[in-house]
Amino acid sequence: MKTDSKTLAEILKLHAQYVKEVEFSGIKPLSMEIYKTNSHNFVRWIKDEFHPGKKLRKEALS
Repeated sequence: MKTDSKTLAEILKLHAQYVKEVEFSGIKPLSMEIYKTNSHNFVRWIKDEFHPGKKLRKEALS
C-alpha cells in the first residue's frame, strides 16, 4: 500500500463521488469509460494493485 488505511478510505470515498459525477456529466460513453478506467487504475496504484506498463513489459519479454 502506498498510503495509510485512513487516507485510502478517504480516497475510496472521494473516488466513488467522482465516478458518480462522471456518470451524470453528460459526456459521451467512451469518454466516460476512459475517465472511470483511468481513475480506477490510479486508485489501484495507490493500493499497490496496479503497475503502469507491467503487462506491456511482460509482452515485450515474450
